[in-house]
Amino acid sequence: MLSKYHQRKNCIKEIVITLFILLTIPLYSQNITVRPIPSLDKLPVNAIHRIFQDSDGYMWYGTFNGLCRYDGYNIRVFRSDLFHPGLLADNYITYIVEDTEKNIWFGTMKGAYVLDKSTYQIRRVDLQESSSKNVFTIHVTNDGTIWISVSGALFRFKSDGTLIKRYKIEYNNTPEFVYIVYEDKDENLLISITKGGMYKLNKEIDTFEPYFYNSEYRDIERIIWDETNGYYWLGTWGKGIVRFNPKSTSSDSVYVSQPLPVDINGESIGDIYHMVQDDVFHYIWVTTFKDLFVFRINPLGKLEQVDTSSFLTSGNKMLYEICKDKEGKLWVSAFDSESFIIEIRDYLEQKYAFKGLRNRISANPAINSFCLEGDSIMWLSQERYGLCLYNLLNDEVTHYSEFLETRNLPFWEISSFAYSQALGKVWALPHGTAVYQLYRKGMQMKVGKKIALSQFISNPGSVTRLLEDSNHKLWIGTTKELVVYNMKTHSLELVFEDLGYVSGIARTMDGQVWVSIKGKGIGQANVGDSIRIIPINKDIVCLDATSDGRLWMGTDEGEVLMCDPVLNKVEDHSYICGMKGDVIQNITVDTYNHIWITTSQLLKEYNPGNSAYRIYNTRSRSFLPDRFLSNSVYYDGRGDIFLGGISGVVSIPPSQQLESIPQQVKTHITDLKVMGNSIWDTELKENPFQNAVNISSTDHNLEVEFSSLDYHYLDQIRYAYRMVGLDNDWIFLEDGKNSAFYNKLDKGRYVFQVKATDRNGLWSNNITEFVINRLPAWYETWWAYAFYALIIFSLIGGILMIYLKRVKHGYKEEMDRQIELKISELEGQPSPDEQFLMKAIEIVELYLSDPTFDIVKLSEEMHVSRSTLTRRIKSITQKTPLSFIKDIKMKHALRLLENPQTPIYEVVTALGYNDHKHFTASFKEVYGITPSEYQRKLNK
Repeated sequence: MLSKYHQRKNCIKEIVITLFILLTIPLYSQNITVRPIPSLDKLPVNAIHRIFQDSDGYMWYGTFNGLCRYDGYNIRVFRSDLFHPGLLADNYITYIVEDTEKNIWFGTMKGAYVLDKSTYQIRRVDLQESSSKNVFTIHVTNDGTIWISVSGALFRFKSDGTLIKRYKIEYNNTPEFVYIVYEDKDENLLISITKGGMYKLNKEIDTFEPYFYNSEYRDIERIIWDETNGYYWLGTWGKGIVRFNPKSTSSDSVYVSQPLPVDINGESIGDIYHMVQDDVFHYIWVTTFKDLFVFRINPLGKLEQVDTSSFLTSGNKMLYEICKDKEGKLWVSAFDSESFIIEIRDYLEQKYAFKGLRNRISANPAINSFCLEGDSIMWLSQERYGLCLYNLLNDEVTHYSEFLETRNLPFWEISSFAYSQALGKVWALPHGTAVYQLYRKGMQMKVGKKIALSQFISNPGSVTRLLEDSNHKLWIGTTKELVVYNMKTHSLELVFEDLGYVSGIARTMDGQVWVSIKGKGIGQANVGDSIRIIPINKDIVCLDATSDGRLWMGTDEGEVLMCDPVLNKVEDHSYICGMKGDVIQNITVDTYNHIWITTSQLLKEYNPGNSAYRIYNTRSRSFLPDRFLSNSVYYDGRGDIFLGGISGVVSIPPSQQLESIPQQVKTHITDLKVMGNSIWDTELKENPFQNAVNISSTDHNLEVEFSSLDYHYLDQIRYAYRMVGLDNDWIFLEDGKNSAFYNKLDKGRYVFQVKATDRNGLWSNNITEFVINRLPAWYETWWAYAFYALIIFSLIGGILMIYLKRVKHGYKEEMDRQIELKISELEGQPSPDEQFLMKAIEIVELYLSDPTFDIVKLSEEMHVSRSTLTRRIKSITQKTPLSFIKDIKMKHALRLLENPQTPIYEVVTALGYNDHKHFTASFKEVYGITPSEYQRKLNK
């Protein structure tokens, strides 16, 4: 019998454990989120059997129809099919590992294979007479050797595929499988044999010997080392999870059984498939033939099942493997449902789903606007329900209709709230011309002040924005005016009359108040003085200011603008921070001068200092709300930023992550497609990126795909690339784009470079590059150029001869013209130039209304070549033949338009123009006014 002291000690232990459980469940559960594994629709079959992450970061999936490589954007499938006949003897993938040379070893139902990641060529592993058997497990030990298990045998290979030894695996003279090959922290090699328990390799005689044999614990599926507690956890077939301590001083405590997983029907399950321990809470996560189960380790070293209903849908699930990636995220493969990722976070956003409000209105919360009072009380406006008070700690909710002071007020919708300097009070803005200061007693609503603008100003417009400054002044913007209410004197003053629609009010660090006016710009408001306007012809919908005095605006066309009021300069940051044109609903500046930009579907935290940004997407299943509403944002400049809308509110703490040093992210070239065909589909003998990729002259289209292999922050990752020798600067891709395309490269040597941002939007200095040689076509070779040079020299010689002949002929023509001119002067007749010009004018006037008349026809009528016509007219008039014809037509146009009764369209037809527009342009080019203006000028 235990002494009273020990009884009391055990009681205290139990109380501590119970308190630990009660205190940690709510905290932990809200930080665990589940989302589907991306790109499942690109798999050959929507059921994953195996999941493995290699040393580069690629995720590999083993399915029932092939081996798949996932890079965050695309999935590449390796299997036997009509495009790759005979590649594998069987497409059912049973196991995946990576050796020390970065080759992927994988098992199938009919043998094992090795995939060379430098060339992506696959070769079969020689398992002797077992080459067509089901591969049960593959393991790589620290010395680089590979262990492969089939029924009755365990093979040991070098990384080059050389067989080291074949071990016979039997239990009671019956061939068995090796469940698992495990190397412990002391580099002892352990194996688990079906029905036979654990064995240890005796390295001196190279033979496996029984290791802590116990007939109760023989079918051991998994072994994991618990670094925190200093013992092993074994996942068994039939006995559930067992704690194993080979160094225990008591034989009874070497194996310590644990409670079996219990499903939703209360049934115990003893068969464990896979098992991992997470890095945050150190929970044990196990898959069984029914579901995923989670266990915490209590201070006594016993497992206790964790309620997973807060993040997992209840019900039986056909699951297979659970794999922990480099980020500590858990990937779970499933057969009858979507495979999923479990993320365990110890930071980030806090969600408020408003359970009490949801139960009261029997509808999804739609938070139009809200304001936080203290840490736990929220004033909010629910769509089609109105003003509410909500206690975030106990989900208590009250409605304005429940209280005498508020029930008859227009609080069916509050368009916005504003922070009040008065402790425990908030400003509420219903639709109309009045502003209310509210406070509470417990959960009862009280009205502290009502400011009715219509009592001070006739037709003030509807109130749109509020801002209380530190001088006890409340700035009120309306659809027409800007007014200020002095809370000390209880007086209202009109700052500027007929200002326009005030869409935002902000205050800079120097105490200046700025307003945004739709369609006009932004104005600096000073009481008693005229308002200073910086014109911006945009519909600005929101405004805030950074501590350096710069003003940040959002427009209804999706633009993010910054105005420096000192320089009177406006900059557009829309492209820099990756906007897509969606209406900017709100802009909020946090304590780090980061700009929080809200659209209906996206929230972006943007650092103007280094152009980095990160994204929160409402389309994500793990994010709340489902859609942002325009005025549903609150920030008091100190704590978290609160944003809300459909389904609730989320709070996110401002952080300095976007200010940090960029992570040196490596960008991987995931594919190179030439004319649409992957380079990996060719019979490569070596890594194509080690030396240079050669493409022929007929390979016009080149596409490069790349990825940083960050699967959990794809929305944050952006890429930039350039082709050195072709692109002058980096080409920055839009969010979600991960490929570069080039068409018809000229022959020569190029260097393709690509870089990426880290998950905080900061650009890495790590540049990945490779060389591309575009080989010359036959007509681009040196001997082809020599032939071209010969032809060119011949042509130049011929052209030179023709030119000399023309010069000689032109000289003769000019001499003849000079002689004719002298004769004409002696005889008193018109000169040949005058005769030529008169004849040309006569011909143009003859064909004045012919729309087809042109220089060619004029040269034919003059019986001279076109070149002679051009030369002679230009030497006489200093005009081209075309200008010569147009001037004649325009002179006739003047005479015709002098009659005010003459319609312009008749003049157009009479002068041979095909359309009114061309005639008007020609007339204005000559005379500086349009034909209609000319007629009006004559008739004044």
